[in-house]
Amino acid sequence: MSGATATPRAACGFTLLEMLVVIVLAGILLSIVTVTVTPDPRQQLQREAERIGQLFVLAADEARIRQTPIVWEADLTGYRFVTVAGGERQLIAGDDLLRERQWERPLSRLAVYEVAGQPPTQVLLGPGAPPARIAVAREWVQPRWRLELTNDTAAVSVSFDENGRGDVALARP
Repeated sequence: MSGATATPRAACGFTLLEMLVVIVLAGILLSIVTVTVTPDPRQQLQREAERIGQLFVLAADEARIRQTPIVWEADLTGYRFVTVAGGERQLIAGDDLLRERQWERPLSRLAVYEVAGQPPTQVLLGPGAPPARIAVAREWVQPRWRLELTNDTAAVSVSFDENGRGDVALARP
């Protein structure tokens, strides 16, 4: 007797359905990773505004300790804290937190409101405009004021209270 019965050969490889399932799952995982890694431009501006609020508190403490006036200067590309020594403007040196910084995205508008309900006292709308200058208060009780930052995707308002603390709120551009 010769082996007349043939054993069926096992199928090798994947079916089309199995391949499609794997591709769909890979696509879903990739989209989740992409969404969590890509920063939201509105959140970037909000984080920058929160940083400014914290830096103003730090600069006020530094002005009290040094007994020298400190001024925040900002334009549409960045901002810096400066002090006046010997009648000359100087960047604050030796302080990594109060160093000169660039905006993550250039601003299209920067406005300073010193009195609530009144028009802004300083507004920057275009490149080349002189920087906005705000003196950092050394007193423990300070006047209220508001800073508005606007770029191509978002607008943020930082309202400073009597203690110099900034409260950040998103606005529509």
